[in-house]
Amino acid sequence: MIAGQVRYCNPSAWRENKNPAKVPIPRKSIKIPVSEVYCPVVRGIMARTIRTMFAKTAASLLVGLVGPVLGQLDALPSGFNPDRWAWVSNEDPLLAVIPGRFNRSVWEAPSAAEVSDPRVAAINEHINKTSFVAYDERFFDIIGLGATVEQLQVLPFQVHEASCYIPEQSLLFFVEWGPPGGQNGTHDWQYVLDVRTNNLTKIRTDPPTYNVHGCVYQNGKLHVVTDGGPNETAYLATIDPKTWERKTVLNNFYERPFMSFNDLELDREGNYYLSDSRSGWGRDLNPYSMPTLPTVYFVNGTTLRAKELAYLQGNANGISLSPDGGTLYLADTGASETKPSRRNNLGPRDLWAWDFAVSSSGRRLPLLGNRRLLSRAMQYFYDGVRVSRGGWVFGAGGEVVDVLDPESGWTLGSIRVGGGGNDPVNLAFGENETWIVGKGGVWHVKNIRERLDKAV
Repeated sequence: MIAGQVRYCNPSAWRENKNPAKVPIPRKSIKIPVSEVYCPVVRGIMARTIRTMFAKTAASLLVGLVGPVLGQLDALPSGFNPDRWAWVSNEDPLLAVIPGRFNRSVWEAPSAAEVSDPRVAAINEHINKTSFVAYDERFFDIIGLGATVEQLQVLPFQVHEASCYIPEQSLLFFVEWGPPGGQNGTHDWQYVLDVRTNNLTKIRTDPPTYNVHGCVYQNGKLHVVTDGGPNETAYLATIDPKTWERKTVLNNFYERPFMSFNDLELDREGNYYLSDSRSGWGRDLNPYSMPTLPTVYFVNGTTLRAKELAYLQGNANGISLSPDGGTLYLADTGASETKPSRRNNLGPRDLWAWDFAVSSSGRRLPLLGNRRLLSRAMQYFYDGVRVSRGGWVFGAGGEVVDVLDPESGWTLGSIRVGGGGNDPVNLAFGENETWIVGKGGVWHVKNIRERLDKAV
């Protein structure tokens, strides 16, 4: 008899209900055959232990460990592989009230917590071997049965950023950013990965481009922002991916240098939304910027007229728009401080949302209102932020890429890239796939059920 562990014991309920939330979830005790539920979930955790211990000891472990593991990790929907997936729910007692001692910092993943209870330790061990962790039924529908995560490139454990996918050429553009890489983090090359052959090369634009920090691909061009460099201020530019010719678009706000751009977004009309941060200035990547508050700028794509939209006391980082262009999302990563460079557990790790004002004639205005805290990351903070075609908010940071509900801010689930220092920093969408870049390399998540790339 297993109390409370009945979610999706009937696989047909999942297949037949278009809205999984409507599947009845009885909470009374029922009988579930061990062979149908226990073995798939705990196979990886228990196999070696059972093979090397006496039958009596193994049976004791099954009673002491397996039941609680299933008490926390809900039975997966039919067809989902427990070697790749975990489903975590606070409805289960072992997660809601953790026995013994437990602790973790805001910088660590939940499954990296220090725990004294061996059953919880076994749970975390299992989670740390998976690629997908669901906190909400909708995550299964978004990602789907066939999705997998593969590391394509193993690179140094330093920041890799500014990822852009160029579908016409099957190329992934990205950069190695900041100290201690290269010449103190400043170099005149960028990475290009041919995703068909997995061939990684370095390219140089004409003229050379230093310290690219953000990138969006739209209308046949790479739109990039930089931190500037020893001989240039931060700027907005376009790059032709066929010739690698670079054209500077804007490098000042009414003759005041920008501080050091972090990321950008474009709307369907070609207008820009730029996050200007302390990050590059804080690492002395350029000598021009006088410290100002981290700011979000709106730049008209036709006239190049710029306007300040919002500012933060922390630090402006990943930025994105809802599919209809009516909501702006911005990551505040002020918990990562500059001069001195350090982490502050009490600093901002927030993902904010604003709505754009609308004129009396129905025209969207470069004015923001209804600021609200959408989410604070379970671990670390969100660096890169991208919104999928369906409106889901993807936030990269720590060991994972989280997928968030754009209305409630609930974390629906996490995409893991293996831990061990592998930290996602940014991502680029294809149709039913995404590429993740960060500390440790490049990862490819393919066969995603929902289409991700934005409609332009």
